[in-house]
Amino acid sequence: MSIFSRIFKIGQAKVNKVVDGLEKPELMLDQAIRDKGEQIRDAKRALQSVIATERQSKSLLNKSREEAAMWEKKAERAIAAGKEDLAVKALSRAEQASSQASSMEPNWQGQKASIDKLKADIQKMEDGLSEIKRNKDFIIAQSKTAEVKKQIHEARAKASKNNSVDDLMSRMKAKAERSTFEAEAAEELADTFDGSDSLDKEFDELGQTSASVSVQEKLAAMKSRLGKA
Repeated sequence: MSIFSRIFKIGQAKVNKVVDGLEKPELMLDQAIRDKGEQIRDAKRALQSVIATERQSKSLLNKSREEAAMWEKKAERAIAAGKEDLAVKALSRAEQASSQASSMEPNWQGQKASIDKLKADIQKMEDGLSEIKRNKDFIIAQSKTAEVKKQIHEARAKASKNNSVDDLMSRMKAKAERSTFEAEAAEELADTFDGSDSLDKEFDELGQTSASVSVQEKLAAMKSRLGKA
């Protein structure tokens, strides 16, 4: 069964799947129509030859029957004329012709049956060709629909890939920001925790402040004693 026969026998719901496998459906359908037309022409030429042979066989069969009937009539005339020996000869010829007709009839019947079958086959082929022609536009439209679906799926696939790239960029950007924040935190920790005792730090700061005040008081007292105030 050809792909086109399959298309016309399956349901419409399955047509898209079959059409998806076609490459350049316009060209394929045109070629299918040409091939089918050539097959029909070949079959008709064969049928023409078979019909000619059948007609010839039928003509010979009829002649044999007519000849048998003719000799039977001659035999009757001979008997009427009192010539029995001549009648026997005529009947012998009639029997030969009748026997020949009997042997020819099965051959003619077979040829006639072949003609009827060939006619039926050609009619079926012509119906198939008409079906292809009727459904040509439909198949092409379905093929184009399938191509559009394919393009949509490909576009979606590309869009999906682009989303993956966008997601990757977003993750990399977030990671870079995180690294920046971690660096700033490390710097802050380095300034805060330099390895020295925190209590010593407090006393150092306190000592520095107290020493400064004490020096000022001592300087003022010294000036007072020396009358330099």
